Amino acid sequence: MRVSIPRRTVLAGGAALMTALAAGCDTAARQTAEWHPAPDALLPLLRGTVALRDRYGEALSAFPGLRDRLGPLKDDHDQHVIALAREVGLNESGPFPQGSAAPSADAPPAEQGAALTELVNLEKRARADAENACLSAPSYRAALLGSIAACRAGHIEALT
Repeated sequence: MRVSIPRRTVLAGGAALMTALAAGCDTAARQTAEWHPAPDALLPLLRGTVALRDRYGEALSAFPGLRDRLGPLKDDHDQHVIALAREVGLNESGPFPQGSAAPSADAPPAEQGAALTELVNLEKRARADAENACLSAPSYRAALLGSIAACRAGHIEALT
């Protein structure tokens, strides 16, 4: 038995189906365009690490005699920057998102002792930041953040 459906009914149904599909696609496209992923929670730690590394560079430029003492510590921060950048999916050579995470915007101290004291204080703050990030991060990031926090604790000892 053959069922006969009028041609107009088929065309009207097809048009209605196409309209519904187009409306659904438009809604999905609008939702996708409005959705923005949250920035990675490690970005402030990365920015702070970049700023701390740069502060070491400034101290080394101002006091070249401290190269043996500060050079390895700066190198550690270079490696931290690379590891954190990789973790958040950024190019490890930068540029990095800007923010207010810079340890200090002032010129480095003019005296060597004051520069070392500043670096100790910056390392203490940076260690606390890494510890907090480690405690609040997902478990797959704990090893990286814990090692950064431990390294910074070692830097404090090396500087004092």
